[in-house]
Order: sequence, then structure tokens, then C-alpha cells
Amino acid sequence: MGGTVKTALIYPPLTDPTSGYHSLNYLDSYARAQGHRAADIIDANIEAFHHSYTPSAYEWLRRELARPPVTDLTGPDALMARANRLGLPEPDPQRLRRSIGVLQDPVLFYDYRHYQEAVEGVISWMDALGAVGFPGQFRAGFRLQAPPAVSIGSVAALTDEATLARLNKPFQPYYEDVLIPRLAAGGYDVIGISATYQWQLPFTLWLARLIRQACPGAFVITGGTEISDVWKCASRPEQVFQVLGDFDAIVVGEGESAYTEILDAVATGTLPAGHPNVRLHPKYGRQRQLPLRYERLGNIPVPDFSGLPWDLYLSPEKFVYYSPTRGCYWNKCTFCDYGLNTDGPTSPWRQDTADTMIADVTELAKFAKFIYFSVDVLAPATILRFAEKVVERGLDFRWGAEIRLEKYWSEERCELLRRSGCVAVSVGFESGNQRILDLIDKGTRPEQVRRTMTAMTKANIGVQMMGFTGFPTETREEALDSIGFLRDNPDLWTLGGLGDFMLTPGAIVAKEPERFGISNVRPVEGSDIVRVLRYDEPVTEAAHDEVMRAKSTLNPGHYHRPWLGSTDTPHSFFYHDRYGTDVRGVLAHDRVRQHDDDRTEFVANGVFVDRADEQAWEAYRRMRSEEQEGTPGALLPVDRHLFRRADGQVFALNRSSRTFLDLFTAPLTLAEAQHRLWVVEPTVADRVWRTFIGQRLLRRHTLPEPAPATG
Repeated sequence: MGGTVKTALIYPPLTDPTSGYHSLNYLDSYARAQGHRAADIIDANIEAFHHSYTPSAYEWLRRELARPPVTDLTGPDALMARANRLGLPEPDPQRLRRSIGVLQDPVLFYDYRHYQEAVEGVISWMDALGAVGFPGQFRAGFRLQAPPAVSIGSVAALTDEATLARLNKPFQPYYEDVLIPRLAAGGYDVIGISATYQWQLPFTLWLARLIRQACPGAFVITGGTEISDVWKCASRPEQVFQVLGDFDAIVVGEGESAYTEILDAVATGTLPAGHPNVRLHPKYGRQRQLPLRYERLGNIPVPDFSGLPWDLYLSPEKFVYYSPTRGCYWNKCTFCDYGLNTDGPTSPWRQDTADTMIADVTELAKFAKFIYFSVDVLAPATILRFAEKVVERGLDFRWGAEIRLEKYWSEERCELLRRSGCVAVSVGFESGNQRILDLIDKGTRPEQVRRTMTAMTKANIGVQMMGFTGFPTETREEALDSIGFLRDNPDLWTLGGLGDFMLTPGAIVAKEPERFGISNVRPVEGSDIVRVLRYDEPVTEAAHDEVMRAKSTLNPGHYHRPWLGSTDTPHSFFYHDRYGTDVRGVLAHDRVRQHDDDRTEFVANGVFVDRADEQAWEAYRRMRSEEQEGTPGALLPVDRHLFRRADGQVFALNRSSRTFLDLFTAPLTLAEAQHRLWVVEPTVADRVWRTFIGQRLLRRHTLPEPAPATG
């Protein structure tokens, strides 16, 4: 039985292009340990990106962009598509190749001015690529902004062939020229797709259709966090396979033993009906639903990452994910609803021993310098024992993890973490107000959190903060406590910020609404896969707009995921390793007007949006209101000019601002610009330059020479 099944495992678009994800490697390594042959692991996300700028694909893209836009759409979808095409860049494959080179260069990557140019080059390309689907469908390069019906989980939208085809159209040349021919020629018995994030779902569904047509003899399966969410959040059980109807089976929850039992069954010509985490398509008959199985970590080998295409990722270093725990030892937070949980906020808590962790990272460190502990949380005592053993054995690698800011972390213990290679930790501090923390059942106090952050910072460990405002019954003053906590302690955290509270069906808040002062709890209208709930709660709602404006004054970072500036990304950890807790200052330096900038040439870092189509302009203005001035739903003034920065972010500028920016359509020094605007007071002009440089609406025209590599 062992070794007879030929398998391809696919990680689909759209997700992080900076490193390989670990889900498929865990499955494959476990199956190999049980005697099965190694699977062919295909990272379709990164392959599709690189294929998009090959000569043939680029010519296809140019032809598609030259066609009359969105003529087959009607109503709001057509207007939104026309609006999103305003100001889109011309695709420039040469610029993209330069950008990829910088992101993979071990020297240029760490020069933030080069880094910014490179990221904006990639995002610009992805914006143009996305325009052949639903214009504007790609945000920050590698996040999907799907049409509303898809985003809210409408079964009709998720099963509509035309919608899925349009969303997938940017990758059509890759599917037709590379992926599907490879699968069809491969003679695979099993083809699996792993979907971790919601924005991978439309691509997973379309790939399943293509695979079903090209490989009719293959047993096609899917799993991953997103597939579990579809199963968990479906309004009615039959909707699961309405959405996932092209799959023979899905894996719900943890997948190692389920995947292996599927291979066992295919090898013997039977159906994998015995594992509780496997859900067969209804065409195979009615199944008895058994309680879900959670894996024993002691049975799971160290993952082998050697099969991933490391030369393709947009990074100068290898960065691998490692999961020595599952679930959360605290498992009480009333907002939390993660993974395939049943009676708690997360799945049951399990943790490897420190000795097992040491053995695993010893192997992983031979392959990659950076190891991120991809877990809900690590227990403090285990982390400390692990760090002691790393130092004792002289292991040389860098690591980070998500932890709780317990008072356990004294200065001495933090110093030990740093000596063991810890460069940054991510922490969910959630709120800076004690009443809200008590409602969340977080088990922490703001002052204790501040002391722990101080100890981490003294040890040169970056603290990346995650929190939110808008928890039910939170008042304006309580929300401002969280904002003030971050604003008053800028030297104690490096990246992160405050998001918005979202209520999910499995959270304790949703199960006990009266306890948290909410009423009329309901799904989002039109949603069948119910991931988010709406509710009534007047206290928090009344403070919402003012709180959003106050949050916009924080400095959460310059780029959204997957780039540097967001919590927990590979690039963020690379910069933490290079610059330590000074990383925030490194990022800010190029956004500050320097004393010698009068003689420096600057150029506008974007374009003003064309107003030729007034109806599209109005729609664009409405859509972008949520991205400017920190107040969702607040309409930007009619007389504002919209400036699209090179990374796709849109800024609403007054008429006088345009007068200043129009000077920089060609490189110009600030001194010459001031000379041309001689009627403007120098202090006023200087304030404008500082603002535009800080928002990167102006960028320095000449990049610095590469610095020698250090560290």
C-alpha cells in the first residue's frame, strides 16, 4: 500500500508571495513517515505571479487591457469596475523585474528606500493584472477585494461560473499554459488544494473545476482553515457541497491523519469513509458524522520544506513556519473564535516538549535561518526551557512567536530569549482599558503589559502589538485609552496597531449576547457562509467615527500585508533581525524631511485620477472615502482631487495641494520648487513638503548606493 499513490498538493492564489506556507509540508511529511511516496507540492500562488510577466503572458495582458473595459457588467458592478480602472498604471515588466531583484537581494532589501520602490513596483503590476478581472480586485498586491456577494459568502456568487472565471482571469495564462497541462500529464491519483485564507477560496473553487475537467480520474480533495470555516459557518449543511461540489472529499479541521487515510483508501480502491475529519461528497452516499479528531503532536514529524520553490519567493532569506503547539492554553478570550473550535475559543491545547522543539529546530535551522512559531500562543515556561537549551547548544537561527505578555517575562528572562535568537514577538494586548480587558477575560492589566513590553524592548526584542477598538459597550473614553496606550509608549512597540472588533458566530460574545449588552444579533444580509455577525449596541456605535479619526493618528506601518510594516510578515522579521527595536525609526527615516533635502531631487510618487468619466469619478470618490480621513462612510468633499500613490492607496487632496504636487511631474529639488512658488510663504511650503514626504506622495528621485551587508 505504501508508496503507490501519486499525489499533487497545490497552494492556490491569492496569498503571501514572500515565503512558502507550511500546511502542505506538514501533510506530506506526515504521510511520508507513514510510508507514502512524496507528493509534488505546487505553490501556484508564486508560480502564477512569475508567469504573469513572461513575454507571452505580458502580451496577453496588454491585449486584454486594450479591450473596452467591463462591457459585460451591468449596474453597480459595472460602475465599480469603471471607477477602479481610473488611474490604473500601465504594466511595466522591466520595472517589475527590477523590483523582484531588490526584494531577493541580501543587500538592497535592507535599504528601505530601495525596498519601498520595489514593493510599489510589485503592487503596481498586480493592480494592472487585476484590471483584467474585476478592476481593483487586488489590494496591496496579494489580497483579494472580491465583489460584495463573494465577500459576504453568498452561495449563489460562490457557485456562479462567470464570477469565478472573472476573478481568476488574471491567472488564466498560467492555468492554461503551465498548471493544468502539468497536472493532466502527471498521472496523479490524488490532487489536493489547501486554502488557508478566505481570499484563496474563489481561486480554489475555479481550480477544482479546471482539474475536474482535465483529470477526470483523480480523487480531488481540499482542506485548510478556510475550508473548515465554510463547513463551520454554512447556514445549512447542504450548502457546504453546493460550494465545494467539484471535490470528492474535504478535510475539516486538522489534516495529517485524515490525508494519510485518504491515500490509504485510494491505494486500495476504497473510499476514505472511516476518518471523522473527512467529509465525502454526497454522491458517495450518506455518512455517519463522528466527533472531529485532534492530532497528537507526538506523532507529527518535523516538516520537510525542501520541495518548495525557494528561488521564486520575494525575499532575500528563507523563512519557514513551525507549529509545536495547537490551540491556546488560556482559551478564555470572549472575542476569540479561531480554527475548528467546538466548546472554546480555539481548538484544544496541545504542546510539544522543549526537547522535541529543540530536535525539530536543529533540523529546520540547517535549512532556514528564520523560523517562525506559527501557533496561537506559546506557554512561557516552555519557551524559557527551549531558550535555555538553544543557548546551551549554541544553535544559530532567528525566531519569533505570538505570546501573551505575562508578568513572567522579567528582564533576565527576556535577555535569555534574545540570546536564543528571538528577534520579535507578536502580542494581542487587545485593549488599554481595564474594564474592556475584564469583559474580554484577557487576564492582563495595562500597567503589567507596559512593564513586560519594557523588559522585551530592553532586551532588543521587537514587540508587535495587536489590538482593536469597538468591543461591545466600549465608550469613547475607553477606546481612547487603547489609542493613548500606544501613543504614550512609542518606544515600546515596533509595528502593529488597532483594528476593529468583529463579531463571529463561535465567539462567547455571540453565544451570550445579553452579557455583553448587544441585541438583534444577525448575519450579514445575503450571506450563506456566515463568518461575521451584525448587532445593535448604541454605546460603541455613537463613538465610532471619533475613535476612527483618533486611530488614524497612530503609526501602524507603511504597507499592508504581506509587506514590511504589518505584524508577523517574513519581511518584518527580517528587518527586526537587522535593525532590532530601531526598526520603526528605520522605516520612518525616509518619510522625514532631512536638513539637506533642499538640494535633493524629488518626484511625484503617483498620479492624479482622471475626471473624464464623472459618474465613475463620483463612485471612486465614494469608495475611497473609507480609505481617507479615518472615517468610514464619510464622503470626501466634491472639490477634492484624488491622487493615486504608486502602491494603489488613494489620497484626497485640496486644490492647493495639487498646485504643489504638479511641480514634481519631473524631478525637481525643493529649493527650485520653492523658487517657482515664490508667492507662498517658505514656512507654509516647508509644511507641505514635510506632509508630502511623510505620506510618500513625494519620493526622492535618486536612490542611494547600496550599503555593504552587515549582520
